[in-house]
Amino acid sequence: MTLFRIAIYIFGLIPLYFGVTGLALGAAQLMGGEPFTNAMDNQFRYLSGVYIGIAAMLFYSAGDIVGRALVLRLTILAVFIGGLGRVVSYLSVGAPPAEMISGMVLELIAPIFLVWHAKVIGKA
Repeated sequence: MTLFRIAIYIFGLIPLYFGVTGLALGAAQLMGGEPFTNAMDNQFRYLSGVYIGIAAMLFYSAGDIVGRALVLRLTILAVFIGGLGRVVSYLSVGAPPAEMISGMVLELIAPIFLVWHAKVIGKA
């Protein structure tokens, strides 16, 4: 159970990092000097805040993996759906930078945590 909790905390650090840097730096960090609209920056910073919320839900869930199982499951579902959105983008407009592909892979395999969680709480 402890290993699972540690894994969830580590997994939660990923959206926390991207959320904090996204809020602080905005869309400019990804644009490489290319122009972007105010609307794009606004949406980017909003979604960065959502990342922080996802991290908070992961951290909260890790505190009681049995009693907060539903929160964990819904959070993992949200992460997975976000990964599907990245797949649509990849297929529609092309490949993003490598770090975003890494994020997409992590998001798409996030349901592995649900399988692991079921095994862990089955032993609790």
